[in-house]
Amino acid sequence: MCIRHVGCLLLVLGACATPQTRKRADLTTIAAQSQYLRTGRYAEAVRLCHDFATSYSDTTCVEIGTTPGGRPLLALTIARKPDLPVVLIQAGIHAGEIEGKDAGFAALRDVLDGKLAPGVLDHVRIVFVPVLNPDGHERFGANHRPNQRGPEEMGFRVTAQRLNLNRDYVKLDAPETRAVVGLLRDLDPVLYVDLHTTDGAKFEQDIAVLVGPLGPREDELEDTAAKLSQRVQARMTELGHLPVPFYPSFNDPDDPQSGFSVGEAPPRFANYYAAVRDRMGVLVETHSWRPYAERVQSTYHALQTLLEEATQHAATWRAVSAAATKRSQQLGGTDVVLAWTATDVSHPIDFRGYAYEHRTSTISGLPYIVYDETKPEIWTLPLYDELEPELVVRAPRGGYIVDGGFAAIVTPILDAHGIQHSGLIPSGAVDIETFRATTTSFGRPYEGRQRATLDGAWTAEARTLEQGAIFVPLAQPAARLILHLFEPTAPDSLVQWGFFNAVFEEKEYMEPYILEEEARRMIAEDPDLGAEFNAALAADPALAADPMARRYWFYQRHPAWDERVNLVPVYRVP
Repeated sequence: MCIRHVGCLLLVLGACATPQTRKRADLTTIAAQSQYLRTGRYAEAVRLCHDFATSYSDTTCVEIGTTPGGRPLLALTIARKPDLPVVLIQAGIHAGEIEGKDAGFAALRDVLDGKLAPGVLDHVRIVFVPVLNPDGHERFGANHRPNQRGPEEMGFRVTAQRLNLNRDYVKLDAPETRAVVGLLRDLDPVLYVDLHTTDGAKFEQDIAVLVGPLGPREDELEDTAAKLSQRVQARMTELGHLPVPFYPSFNDPDDPQSGFSVGEAPPRFANYYAAVRDRMGVLVETHSWRPYAERVQSTYHALQTLLEEATQHAATWRAVSAAATKRSQQLGGTDVVLAWTATDVSHPIDFRGYAYEHRTSTISGLPYIVYDETKPEIWTLPLYDELEPELVVRAPRGGYIVDGGFAAIVTPILDAHGIQHSGLIPSGAVDIETFRATTTSFGRPYEGRQRATLDGAWTAEARTLEQGAIFVPLAQPAARLILHLFEPTAPDSLVQWGFFNAVFEEKEYMEPYILEEEARRMIAEDPDLGAEFNAALAADPALAADPMARRYWFYQRHPAWDERVNLVPVYRVP
């Protein structure tokens, strides 16, 4: 059976179906039929989702959204018992990295047949999104990933809107991301698994499994994640793999001896978004230079390992997650780390690579690296895995206010994330903290947006709010995400994603001849201002040498100056 509305998914997962098997459809994938030389088109994933639902009485095919190309976004759900913790697995967020789709269908078939992780369905409910990027999947071709061995044809990295979904988990520009975040919001999984393929160098290690959060917290979530990571590494090794618990990208792409660094990425990424929602996120990255059949098998074994772990520990994960959420609601008035970075402290690890040499290119004139896959080597490399805070903020005790005019921009994002907010009625000045950008720069377009980088500081101020302002309390389950959304210096804040770029534009002007007259009048009425101007010229040669900047110095001190220029329209409530 296929259910077409996301809201029905909660009812489906709450229902207790009998575990009997219905008339079995052919669930063999094109990948398996071709000995993993090929992968099927999206129509196969749609068919399989429906066929699973007709083959197993405790399985449903749920439509969770629609892509810009009009394709249905589907989730395969398995709920043998009600009210169990949920494990959410997704594949094909980058549609060229597609072994997760074929491995996922194979693994869930074997779970339902009792061949894989026996008993797991007595402990968890499973939701599988086989392809999160169907439009990219159907941009099918043989050359989309030249550094990847198989399948013969594959999809493309980004969506029909040319958005990378795995950069969209905070801003939620894409309907595909909004759909899967809706699942996260409504199902509240204890484990969120994202299946990928690496880019990068040639080496023998065949899979990376990253479990987060990594950085120290005020709860037990990172400790629980670390213990899961250790068990996953051991089990994957038992199953014949060469796993690593970090993303195997060299610090210098052309120098293996530069080693690796461990860190937490911002929540624009799926697995780290889970972490700021106080849940464990798992990133599975098979190695692109392994043949497709091996990558499917290693992904299958990663899912096997995680589901075996869920059989034993899902109830604990739920308890730890609930405690983490409760603790996050008490972050107000405390220092919270929003970004971590690796220190310069390292330790050596053995890493299985190949012999290599550097040659000088006749094309670019630069050195480049050449690997010899006939000569395996054990490299001793530095691993930088000691973390230190890179960005610490003092969380406001109350929460945040988004001023009128901009609240309409923010509200749909808050609603999609499931963040509570309420309207405010302006009634005179209120004591808040404001943030004014002292420097602002804009980079090249990135993920369809003009990102803003800014410096500044919070300052206490009494301010009258505009009509339409909203209040976002911090004491709610998504507290860490709220801090990432509204702290201007956070890398995934809405201000840095360009939602408020209009505040950095000067909207009113003063003609130069008027400004000249007004500057002289201001000095005549306030001699101290003239002395301050001369001191500024002496202290800043660039100001002294720039005629327009000298005029502008006075304009910024004139009553006509628009004090809202560079004022971020998000205020902290102390």
